[in-house]
Amino acid sequence: MSAVVVWMDSEHAKLFHVTTAGVKKTELKKHGAKHSNSHQEGHSHKQEEQFFHEVAQAAGAPEEFLVFGPGMAKTHFKTHLEKHNHKNLMGHLVGIETLEAMTDNQILDAARRYFKKYNQFNT
Repeated sequence: MSAVVVWMDSEHAKLFHVTTAGVKKTELKKHGAKHSNSHQEGHSHKQEEQFFHEVAQAAGAPEEFLVFGPGMAKTHFKTHLEKHNHKNLMGHLVGIETLEAMTDNQILDAARRYFKKYNQFNT
């Protein structure tokens, strides 16, 4: 079994690749500085799209895929996956859940509980 758990906000993502061999963590950050004026909105959107592409690429093609996060970034990421036809992830997405900033161990614990609940639901 292979699973990828992502915790993301609008500026960075933590990816946890979970296999029988263990857990491998990857962190990605959105490139560029924050801008608040309307002139930079198009540039900011391109930065977000690039960030989402990088997260999708880093996730690979897991058997199960779960996305956590505190705000709207996780929902925007799902929209990105649908829009850009990331079938390797969308076909294996088991959930998108709100989860505030936590330690890595807390994120993994929440993922274990989620997968246990998800797998029990389907049996």
